[in-house]
Amino acid sequence: MKIELRRISYNAALSQETAAFAAEVWIDGELAFHARNQGTGGADFYRQVGRWTEAEVNAWLTANRLPRSLGDDLACDHDLEIEVSDLLMRAVEGKRLKRLLRTNLIAIERDQILQYPLRKRPLAIVTRAVRATNPDAVIVNDAGDDVFARALDVLLASR
Repeated sequence: MKIELRRISYNAALSQETAAFAAEVWIDGELAFHARNQGTGGADFYRQVGRWTEAEVNAWLTANRLPRSLGDDLACDHDLEIEVSDLLMRAVEGKRLKRLLRTNLIAIERDQILQYPLRKRPLAIVTRAVRATNPDAVIVNDAGDDVFARALDVLLASR
């Protein structure tokens, strides 16, 4: 089951306790739910528009995804709300990372994301300076989608 979010509308200003958003949840290429949260600390709301029910999706996720660790000895089953939350954060942080790429050199160094402001300097000059101090640095700006995905994974893991 491939679950993805489309037509995401996220508002950080309205997000108080939880993320304020509205999105479409697509499963295996078909629209399944309209999802939303008002950002005031409540659970997500799902309106079924496809053939899957929320219970069917939760049962599949529980069987096919690892439980979410919430601390030392506490975990909960992976459900649609956790899946949507993960996908939403990936989309929001991916958009933020793309914005940063316009004005900064972004590098993965020692499993950390570091940013170096370009300040109207050419990307090649800043890249040479970073590689001179750390030849193992992976530059995200001039790399492909796989490196961007890796940078996003590192960024989300540090949160």
